[in-house]
Amino acid sequence: MEPREVLIEEVTFTYKDFEKPAIRDINLAVDRGEMLVITGPTGAGKSTLSLLLNGVVPKFLPGILEGKVLVKNADVAQKSVVEMAQQVGFVFQDPETQLFGMTVEEDVAFGPANLGLPYDEIMQRIQKSINELRLKGMEERKPFQLSGGEKQSVAIAGAYAMLPDIIVFDEPTSMLDPAGKKLVFEMITEIKEKHGITAIVVEHEMDYIAQYADKLAIMDKGQLALIGKPSEVFKEYKKLTEQGVRLPQAVELGAMLQEAGLIDNVPLTTREIIDKLQSLLGGKTVKIPEGLKQSTNPGCSEGNSVIEINNLSHTYRGDVKALKGIDLQIKEGEFIGIIGQNGAGKTTLARHINGLLRPTDGKVIVLGEDTKEKSVAQLAEKVGFVFQNPDEQLFKEAVKDELSFGPQNLKMKPEKIEKRVLETMEQIGLKEYAEVWPKYLTKGERQRLALGTVIAMDPDILIVDEPTTGQDWRESLWVMDILAGLNEQGKTVIVISHSMDIVARYCHRIVVMAQGRIIADDKPEEVFSNEENMEYAHIEPPAIFEICREIFGPEAKILHVKQAFAMLKAVLPGGVTDAS
Repeated sequence: MEPREVLIEEVTFTYKDFEKPAIRDINLAVDRGEMLVITGPTGAGKSTLSLLLNGVVPKFLPGILEGKVLVKNADVAQKSVVEMAQQVGFVFQDPETQLFGMTVEEDVAFGPANLGLPYDEIMQRIQKSINELRLKGMEERKPFQLSGGEKQSVAIAGAYAMLPDIIVFDEPTSMLDPAGKKLVFEMITEIKEKHGITAIVVEHEMDYIAQYADKLAIMDKGQLALIGKPSEVFKEYKKLTEQGVRLPQAVELGAMLQEAGLIDNVPLTTREIIDKLQSLLGGKTVKIPEGLKQSTNPGCSEGNSVIEINNLSHTYRGDVKALKGIDLQIKEGEFIGIIGQNGAGKTTLARHINGLLRPTDGKVIVLGEDTKEKSVAQLAEKVGFVFQNPDEQLFKEAVKDELSFGPQNLKMKPEKIEKRVLETMEQIGLKEYAEVWPKYLTKGERQRLALGTVIAMDPDILIVDEPTTGQDWRESLWVMDILAGLNEQGKTVIVISHSMDIVARYCHRIVVMAQGRIIADDKPEEVFSNEENMEYAHIEPPAIFEICREIFGPEAKILHVKQAFAMLKAVLPGGVTDAS
């Protein structure tokens, strides 16, 4: 029997100056060519476990390591980080930490060049990586000019181009659009099957995990709570829910139907549950039961206009046309989602609203005033902006100092600042970290802190770029509930998101962008119904929306699992309506 590609035996690790272990009693084996996905709540120890494989923990991030980590039957403790880098490629959660070339092509070339490969092979690997990660045409772009998702694609391309024996991906899809997420998992599957590469993926995207993973490990509080094939792990759906792990919508619906006695087992994927339901219904679409109305989102507000964008265009240096004639009106008290593929212009559009960018052509009117006539500081009093990468706006030495900085600049009275800071720390769940340096927080905690710095200033309009990045499912809903609460208080909320489930749950209206233009602007259920727009924008509707359209026909516009369950319960053999 061949030795395991990765073997972790009785491993416990405690970071320097910490009393509590980050991970403990870990036993794990991964075979060559396997895709192991590690998931679980934020702070469960997933990143720590993955960093053991290339020696960054404990060589660069010191602490006490007990047990043994073997990679290709060699003890990682006896190898340098440089030696391990040739065997274990690593794609970090934050792409900013590993992009330093002057161009995209230089960044992708860096790894293969340092392996001493012939020029022709280096170029071949560069082109393959760039083509498969949808970076064609960006070869000469500077990495700092790219969107967050594009940067992440470059980081993945750089690791892929090295073709190591093992690649560790730390949340590689967190900044990617739905089509990009699917592409990454397909790419990982392809390289492991073609080249025998072993993939270890830290990830929260459960729909793709169910479809592509060979083995799934659930971590909780530093330990392995569950491990096995996805079909085995998802049988424990009640336990997963308790641990704050998001179930794929197909699994969530299947579990509800199984508990109601309407199906015999829980399907893993959208296709599997559609096939099972169609089989039970004789292969025909059925009518939506009378008396069970489809719930709809509120849609456009009738309030006063707070943002008016007229014929807005923006061209970056190098003649990159990011926005092309945008017209958009946003009213007071709306909760709007802006969606679209990476590079569609979402962030560029949002940064015009708070003055971080100025129009090349056109006008942006915020609360009745032209942004060209206002400074960023003046606009910040009314428009709060939370960046996609929280590290771009965190710079103080303690959490409480970050939260007080904005109010101090707004000349609030000291007693009011103290009150705002305490309330905000409570609201974002960081009260116990008041004196902690923000760099010590997890990515998800830093994301919440960045949101808190804006909330503390009490603006009329909040713009949040990817509010759920780095958050587990429970935290994602918590953050979105905070925004929903602020919206109920009359705040206008705009979120940029790649999570269709999130925008379907919370947003009253969705603006779809593609190639620098707005191609759709309507209620979520209407936006997702337009298949042509979805394909053009590289957007995939929530799984439950697709499931219900297959079962009930194109008139079905169902966004929520509980609503789908109620309808299926009324039409499946043996099912009954709640009313009966």
